[in-house]
Amino acid sequence: MSGRGRPITAADPLLLLTDYLAFHALTRPDKTALQDGERILTYSQLYEQSCRFAALLEEKELRGARIAYVGKNSDIFFPVLFGAFMAGVVLTPINWRFTAGEISHILHDSGATLAICDAEFVPTVKAAGAALSGLEILTARSRVGGLNCLSDLLENRPGGAAPRIACDRDAIALQLYTSGTTGKPKGVMMSHYALGVARTSEFLSGDWDDLSDEEVFLSAMPNFHIGGLTWVLMSLVRGCACHLTNDVTPSNLLAMCEERAITRVFMVPVVIRAFVDELKASSKKLSALRGIYYGAAPIGRTLLDDALRVLDGCRFGQFFGMTETCSTVVFLSPADHGNPVGDRLNSVGRPMPGVDIEIRDPAGRTLTSGEPGEIYIKTATAMSGYWKMPEATKEALSDGWYRTGDGGYLDADGFLHLTDRIKDMIISGGENIYPAEVEDALRRHPAVQDAAVVGVRDETWGERVAACVQLRSGATAEADELIATVRAHIARYKAPKQIVFVNALPRTASGKIQRAVVRSQMASKLAPQV
Repeated sequence: MSGRGRPITAADPLLLLTDYLAFHALTRPDKTALQDGERILTYSQLYEQSCRFAALLEEKELRGARIAYVGKNSDIFFPVLFGAFMAGVVLTPINWRFTAGEISHILHDSGATLAICDAEFVPTVKAAGAALSGLEILTARSRVGGLNCLSDLLENRPGGAAPRIACDRDAIALQLYTSGTTGKPKGVMMSHYALGVARTSEFLSGDWDDLSDEEVFLSAMPNFHIGGLTWVLMSLVRGCACHLTNDVTPSNLLAMCEERAITRVFMVPVVIRAFVDELKASSKKLSALRGIYYGAAPIGRTLLDDALRVLDGCRFGQFFGMTETCSTVVFLSPADHGNPVGDRLNSVGRPMPGVDIEIRDPAGRTLTSGEPGEIYIKTATAMSGYWKMPEATKEALSDGWYRTGDGGYLDADGFLHLTDRIKDMIISGGENIYPAEVEDALRRHPAVQDAAVVGVRDETWGERVAACVQLRSGATAEADELIATVRAHIARYKAPKQIVFVNALPRTASGKIQRAVVRSQMASKLAPQV
């Protein structure tokens, strides 16, 4: 069975993201585009700063090159984003929680010649780029160690429009890194056209007809993730105001929603749960809040009912997508949350306009309604490929279809239901974690013979990382020191929360770890964490 969204045709409007910015700078120059704390960027100021950064990149002759950004959510990120688009430069945002080793891999792989970072991450970025010849580092806002500061450079530059890039629609605009089953991140290349079609798809979806240009967005999700970045872009292309924050504590989110009269916010379900609990404890009423949107995991009937009770009039929507498809390809609408039919709330929704979905078996045969298999997606928003990885690209993209590696089925009404993750990815608190990367870090401890990492159910985070560890003969080690070893090599959130020691790991006849057996054993041995 196939699930098909409304086709996007040549008659539908298609703009590059920079076209939206230029239009809003002309038609609503004094309206707030972004607010970061007390700093405000109007649409004209955002456009002007973007043009200045584009001119800076032109002077550095970086057209076609990759540049990196390592920083928390900030208004200055967006002149960097749009300026890179204008100058024909490919931007690579990097997770600021990564270690120097992880950042080093991305800098080396992308061949970045310029890195912009928050002052607090300068030591990490310097260590990461130590072996790179010619890497220039700029701080985003604060001067550190004699480095030039981007905000100063932009402020002191003369104004003027940047030259419009003369690129075809397939030119690469963004390169985001996503982990793979080998544990090494892959550079996902996204074109200007794909990013533009993604926004067109949203405009054509009737599920967003209630959204006006007077909305006030709140963005608390990281901009280095395609989901967090997409949320801000959805605001900017509509000419709305978007408030940025790095503080995802329930008290801060609640305060911002109340004080800034937020109308739309994006959260993961674990944050929604804490937000709803905080709201109930405060007895406050968020009369302006009209929409909460989420992804990474289903919201669940209990949480939805609770949220609907305390947020009278608020609507809910669920996104499903991935970096390789420029984010959303399937959407579970507010109507399906308000009056869910059957098992529909356990689905991730129906395809967006311009998206086709098929469920196939290992032989490539398209399956019928209700039959589980691998999810294949055809969409103009699909990535152009993995940077410098032709074999991986060929495996993922075939005859216009993207092979997700995720399992699921389509019901009779075309709603997509997820079953398992064929690639063994763990999703904990909205973060994607691949077992191979954690296993590699565990093996760096001299006492570890081998390890198998799985995700086990967690009431708070959806899943938590757990490890089954086999020690070398005669060696000893405590769980805490193994966790510390992992945290020394990769981001802290990827480290196991619990470790079980075994005499031997379950393997197939060919020597491969039987991850399904490990997952079952771990679930029975580990007590739930609440």
